[in-house]
Amino acid sequence: MNPFKIFDLPVDFQVDQATLSTRYLALQKSLHPDNFTTHSAQEQRLAMQRSAEVNDALQILKDPILRADSIIAIHTGEQQNIEEKSTNDMAFLMQQMQWREQLEEIENTTKDSDQLMQFTADIEATKKTLLDELSSALSANQWQQAKAINDKLRFIKKLLVEVERVEELLFDF
Repeated sequence: MNPFKIFDLPVDFQVDQATLSTRYLALQKSLHPDNFTTHSAQEQRLAMQRSAEVNDALQILKDPILRADSIIAIHTGEQQNIEEKSTNDMAFLMQQMQWREQLEEIENTTKDSDQLMQFTADIEATKKTLLDELSSALSANQWQQAKAINDKLRFIKKLLVEVERVEELLFDF
């Protein structure tokens, strides 16, 4: 599935979110079940399948990691198995361990909300830098580099979920 084709958008990492939203609403309106009440069961089923494809494509295009995966797959013809991925970047592996230890210390020892906010800001800054690097790698058709950066972003995404969990504990949400 090419999510860019579904929304008639250029295959590019930078997606105009307003255009995406407008096209999504138009597609969903055209595929609404009320429009198919007089059609055959097969046509109703096809419209429902198409609607599900549109929803899946929207999720891909809204998430920069999934969007990058899609761009890489479109250009290389390779679907990567995320479950088997692990980075060979030793410096980043060490950074991951350091971040995990730092978060664990904030959660279990210091319980300092200011420290957690600074930690979060540092991770968000790293995420922004990686997104910029990913955009450049994709623009330059550097697929292997883009894959490596995307793997780092996957880790950052998981880490930010952990940060939210710790935040909820500290702030008793």
